[in-house]
Amino acid sequence: MPRKTVRRVESLQGVFAKESRTATDKDSAQSQMPRPHNLKVPLHFYGIFFDIPPGSLSLLLPEVFTVFFFCRFQSLLLGLITAGAFCLPLEAAVFPFRLKNGATVEVSIQTTPEVGGWRAAGENFYVGAGYNLIFEETASASRSELRVELTRSDQQVFTLYDILWNIRLNDSKIFAIWTYGQDAARHKNYRALASNSFGDLTAPNSGIPFAMGVSREGQNRLAAGLLSQTRVMNLRGWPQESGEYQLHFDTRTPIQTRYFSETLYTDTGGQGWFSTAQAYADWIDERLKYSPFPVSPACYHPLYDVWYWASDDTSIDLYWTTLNLAKELGFRSYLFDSGWESASGELGRWLEGSLGNYSAPEDKLPGFAGLFRAAKEHLGMNVILWLSPYAMGRESVHYDAMKEAHVNFNSEQQWYRGGDDSWPSTLEIDEQYRENVNLCPRVDATPKYLRSLFERVGSDYRPDGYWLDFQEMVPFLCEAAHKHIAPFGGGFNRSQSAIKEAIIGLGTNPTVEMRYPSANLNNKRFTNLWQSVDFPGDFDAMRLCSMMMRAFSRGVVMGTDEMYWPVETDDTTAAKYVATTVFSGVPAIGADFVNGPRSHADITRAWLSFYHQHQQALTRGTFQPIGDFVEPDQKIESDSEVFVYLRSGKTANIPVGSGLSAVYLANCTEHDSVYLTLDGMEAGNYQIDALDSRLEVIYSHTKLFQESVSLTEEVPQGGMLKVTRK
Repeated sequence: MPRKTVRRVESLQGVFAKESRTATDKDSAQSQMPRPHNLKVPLHFYGIFFDIPPGSLSLLLPEVFTVFFFCRFQSLLLGLITAGAFCLPLEAAVFPFRLKNGATVEVSIQTTPEVGGWRAAGENFYVGAGYNLIFEETASASRSELRVELTRSDQQVFTLYDILWNIRLNDSKIFAIWTYGQDAARHKNYRALASNSFGDLTAPNSGIPFAMGVSREGQNRLAAGLLSQTRVMNLRGWPQESGEYQLHFDTRTPIQTRYFSETLYTDTGGQGWFSTAQAYADWIDERLKYSPFPVSPACYHPLYDVWYWASDDTSIDLYWTTLNLAKELGFRSYLFDSGWESASGELGRWLEGSLGNYSAPEDKLPGFAGLFRAAKEHLGMNVILWLSPYAMGRESVHYDAMKEAHVNFNSEQQWYRGGDDSWPSTLEIDEQYRENVNLCPRVDATPKYLRSLFERVGSDYRPDGYWLDFQEMVPFLCEAAHKHIAPFGGGFNRSQSAIKEAIIGLGTNPTVEMRYPSANLNNKRFTNLWQSVDFPGDFDAMRLCSMMMRAFSRGVVMGTDEMYWPVETDDTTAAKYVATTVFSGVPAIGADFVNGPRSHADITRAWLSFYHQHQQALTRGTFQPIGDFVEPDQKIESDSEVFVYLRSGKTANIPVGSGLSAVYLANCTEHDSVYLTLDGMEAGNYQIDALDSRLEVIYSHTKLFQESVSLTEEVPQGGMLKVTRK
C-alpha cells in the first residue's frame, strides 16, 4: 500500500462526530468525554429562562483530506454590546464582550452541576450554583487577551461540558478564512472563502486552534486563537445572512477538573497574514515557555528516501545501491523508511500485522546492522530510522506485554474518537468493544514502553535521526478498561516527553522529524525538523503546505516532503520538483533514480550543489510570501542574497533590500520568461545569467540598474535567472 494512501487517512481535521450521551470516567480527576447531544443549556437572562441545544446539526461531507462542516448554529446570543463596554449582562450564560481592540466576542459556558443563573459579584466576577467565574482582559495596540477562570467555592470537581467562544467578523473586506487546517492540494492559500462554511478539529497531536479573516490582498482583518494547545477543540466558521461571519472555538471533549482557565487571543491589526500568524505563534511560545529541541547540524542535510517507489519492499542490495547513488548526487541524509523493521506489506496490515517490532528481520535484511554502520562510517551519510511509535500490531513481539494498553472503542457509541476506527487499524475484540492499533497515551504503561523502545533502538543501531510517523492518528478518546492517569493532552505530552528524554539521553544529537498535521505548536518542543504532509506528484501543494507551516515553525528547521515524480516525467517538470524543494526548505527527494533517466539525476545533482553553496542563506534567511494572496510566490532574503520562487506568474514587483550581491529567481511558472520589477536594488552594473534546468548558463549580459529595475528575460521553465552585482 503506498504510504500516500496510508498516511493520508482522514486526519483529525474537520471530522465531527454525532454528539452522544456519555458516562463519567471515574479513573481521572480531570477526564475527557464526548459531549452529550441531548443536554439543554439553561440560559438565565434578566429573569427569563430558555432551553436551547448546546451545538448545531452537523453534516459530514468527506473529502480527500478535510471534511467541510456546513451548519447554521441557531444559538441564542443575548445581551447588548456597546462600544467601549467590557461585559454588560448581570445574569447570563452567554457573556458578550466588546474588546479594547474592537473585536466582538461572546463566551458561553456549560457545566455540571448546572448553573441556573449567574449573579454579578464584582467587576467581571460572577457567581452561581457554587461557581466562581472571572473574566480579565489585557490589551496592547491591536492585540487583546481575554482570560476566563472557573472554579467552585467548595473546590470540588466539576465537569466543563463546553466553553464556546463566538467571534463576530462584521467586515465587508473579509475575503477568506485562513487556518492551519487548509488542504494545500486545492492550491489555494486559505481554508474557506468568506461565503462558505468550514470545520476543523484541533488536538494536541493535530492542528492549531487559530483562524484569521483576511482581505483579498492577504491583510489580516481579525485573527483569533486559544492559548491552550492540549485540548481537543472544534474550530468552525460560517457566514450569516446579515453578511457577518462567525468563528467558533468550542470544547470537543468535556473536562472534569477543579480549576479551569483559558485565554482567547485576538488581533485586529492590518498586517499581512503571514506575520499575523507568526505573531500568534510567538505569543504561544512565550506564554507556554517553549523550549526548543536542540537543533542538530544534520537537520540541514538533504535527504533521500525510496518509499514512494519501493514502498516497504526493500532489500540490502536496494539500500546499498541507493545509498551510494544518493551520496553521489549530493544527499547527506538517508531515511530507512517503513520496511527496515518488518516484512514487506506489514505497514498496510496495521493491527493485524507485526507493526511495532522495530528490529530488522534477518530473513529479509541479513546483516542490516552492518550495512547501517557502513552507511555511517564509510559513506558518511546521516542515517535515519522510521518509527510509528504508538502503533503496534497483534503479531508484534511486544503485543502480549502491551495489549492491555491499546486504545479500545465501544461499538455501541457512534461519536468520533480521532484516529482511524476502520479495518485494518481497528478490529473487533467482542460484540461490544473494538481495539485500535495505537497505544493509549493516557495509561501509565505507554510512556514507559516508549522510553524503553527508543532506548533499545538507539542502543542497537545508533541512528543519526528518527522520523516519527502517524502521531496524528492516535485517537483522543479511549473507552478501554485500563486506568487513565491524565486527560488526552496531558497523557500525550507525557508520552512525547518520554520519547524526547530517551533520545536526548543517548547523547547522539539526532534529527527528530515530524510531518503535518502533527507538526504543531504543542508538538514543537518534541522535534527539531518539520515537513509537510505527503504530496508525491504535487510539488506546489507541498510548497503551499510548507509555507503555511513556516508561520508557526520558529525554533525548528523547516524541511520538505520527499518529492516524488514518475520516471517518465519530462526534464522540465522534474526540475520544477527539485527547484521547489530547494527553495521551500531543507531538500528531501524520493524519486526513482535507479530506473529513471540519467537526466533526472543530473538535474538533481545540479540543484543540490546549488543548495550546498547557499545553504546558510536558504535555510536561515528571512522567508516571506510575495505576490498574490491566493496563489502566493515566495522569497528568502539574507544580508547579501535573495532567493525568489516564481510559480503563479502573477508577481510583478519584488521588494528587495539594499547591499545585495545576488538575486536568484527560480522559474517554476508555466511560461518560459520572467517579467517583473526588482524594487530597492542599489544602482550599478549587474550581470544577468539565464540558467537551464541543469543550472548551466544559456546566455549572459550586463545591465545598468537604478533603484528600481524592470526585468524582461527569457528563462526556461525549471531554470533560474541569476542577477549578480559586478
